[in-house]
Amino acid sequence: MFNKNNVVALCLIFLFAITIISAVKPVSSVDLSNKGLSVEPTEKSAIRYEMNHSFEVHVFNISDGMPITSGITCYMHLYHKTGKHIYEGVQDTADHTFDYGFDLESGNFTDRGEYQAKFQCNNSQIGGASQLFFLVNGFGEELGTSYSIKFNASMFFLLIFFLLAVIGCFISENYIAKFTLYWVAHLIFIAGNFAIWQFNQGYTTQFVGSAVVWKVMFYIATISAFPMLLLSLAWIFYIHTFNEHMQKLVDKGEDPERAFTIANKKSGGWAHGK
Repeated sequence: MFNKNNVVALCLIFLFAITIISAVKPVSSVDLSNKGLSVEPTEKSAIRYEMNHSFEVHVFNISDGMPITSGITCYMHLYHKTGKHIYEGVQDTADHTFDYGFDLESGNFTDRGEYQAKFQCNNSQIGGASQLFFLVNGFGEELGTSYSIKFNASMFFLLIFFLLAVIGCFISENYIAKFTLYWVAHLIFIAGNFAIWQFNQGYTTQFVGSAVVWKVMFYIATISAFPMLLLSLAWIFYIHTFNEHMQKLVDKGEDPERAFTIANKKSGGWAHGK
């Protein structure tokens, strides 16, 4: 069911999958205001792509810490890391008592990657500004170091089990063991491709096409399981028929070796429709 070239290729695929997974750099808001108004947007490390999202800003007077809820105008500009100017908005009315809100539609987040939002609030006498860096990806969450370590560890142990199952297929002389180990390896391969596909689709902000590759491999492995299942059922039926016929011959007093030969010919004739 496997040859050496397939085993090497599959091992390299899993090893490559493990090495490409790493944590993204942390993102945080940067407060640039040093006098006048303190402009404080709600901090976001990541949001989901192609989804509506709201940004809220609280504004305070630096001198006395009192919130500013009227008499100022706030502006928001959104940029992609490529420098593309995506959105600009104006808000002069506070909602929910303190929020100067900007409601952005999903069309502003069609590209994955790092974004920069700049906020400025002022009137004719006083003002302040801040900026916020965040990621846009499939999960709407930043890939932290702990997540990366857990995923890499899971893939490593999955690879170990996969290799043990493949090696077992080669060294085992028992046909039932070979059959079982093949299906263990096949199912692990499906699970591994699914996990890597979902992980890349959720967290990847560059080389997004890699998620498509793992998706295709997952579907190929899953679809190929159905014909293999039919072949396995046919094989089980064949073995059952062979063993049953041989046992009947042995029970009638036939020599085991001759019973094996007769049962083998009988099963072969059945397999060929004779």
